[in-house]
Amino acid sequence: MMVRKYTYIFVDVEATLIRGKQNIIEIGAIKWLPDGTIEEFSQLIQPYKFRKLNAHIQKLTGISTEQLLVAPSFKEVMSLFTKWCEGETIFVAFGEFDRKVLEDEFIRHHMDLSFLYPFIDFQQKYMIEHQQKEQPSLSKLLAKYEIETDTHHRALADAISLFNIFKEANGEELIEKQRTNEFGIVLSEFRQQEEVYDLYLSYIVGEISPSASVDIHSIKTINKKLPYEILEEQREIVEGVTETVQRTVIHPNGEVEAFLKYVVTDINQKVLVTRSGLKQLSKINRLHHAVFPKIEAMTLQQLLYTEEAVNEFTLSSLTIPLYESKLYQLLKKYEKSIVAEFEKRHLFHKEEIHV
Repeated sequence: MMVRKYTYIFVDVEATLIRGKQNIIEIGAIKWLPDGTIEEFSQLIQPYKFRKLNAHIQKLTGISTEQLLVAPSFKEVMSLFTKWCEGETIFVAFGEFDRKVLEDEFIRHHMDLSFLYPFIDFQQKYMIEHQQKEQPSLSKLLAKYEIETDTHHRALADAISLFNIFKEANGEELIEKQRTNEFGIVLSEFRQQEEVYDLYLSYIVGEISPSASVDIHSIKTINKKLPYEILEEQREIVEGVTETVQRTVIHPNGEVEAFLKYVVTDINQKVLVTRSGLKQLSKINRLHHAVFPKIEAMTLQQLLYTEEAVNEFTLSSLTIPLYESKLYQLLKKYEKSIVAEFEKRHLFHKEEIHV
């Protein structure tokens, strides 16, 4: 049995779209202290310049416009919530949404959000542990663990559900098991030319050192030309009516397949970093029968915040040696952002110093 040193805070927010941005209308949380004590926090929030709640959200949550019109503001609620959260805490939510919307709201209100970290997406942790590609819902996991609950789509009820699932799924052990300082970055550029697709693939392996710097172990880039042909096919659009469509058939490359298979094997137990997610690589992966395991994943967009910074990682007509040198320099340049995200996700292991 693990002895807990952390206080876990299981958090859920309900939000509605106002003027094109998600606004939090309710926050619910369960605090689980190391001694087993449980505390609850639940509060409705009146969004800035709020007038009327979307009918779909009202039906989904049961929260009314009238309730929100008399609720305190985000700043007032978060002032209370921050005090309630004091101590060495780890936040746990189900999915990416809660962290994203909380961060956005704190930034919009010019408030310090450093107390929110570490922040763990337990849905991702669960999927990694069970190697699931499809995201499980909260209700599906409640059914799996035979946990009964009365209310869905209310913040406190969903936070309680997450807390109960976390205990049943041995969440603490699962989180500790998945902690790592190692990462692998996969970058690709795939350009269509007259007779071939020009493919560049880079794989960078490194780790966060105990002194919280980024150490690069290796950078490997390959450049291959993949021939393709455009085929014309007849497709029936309605009965008796056909149209001619063009289909591009790209031919795989053996060296690319070997390279990707090496990456897939090596990336296991590391954090995967891509430019904007695996979707960008999906065509290349499918073509070469490469299936990445479900692992902790980050994107350069999440790490670097601006499109300008992400664009610095493009090849820009450089030779491979110059590009690899540039990648090394960029990773050193942005090492604070990379280390910070490892810490925010409670991944980073600091070595204990024995005196």
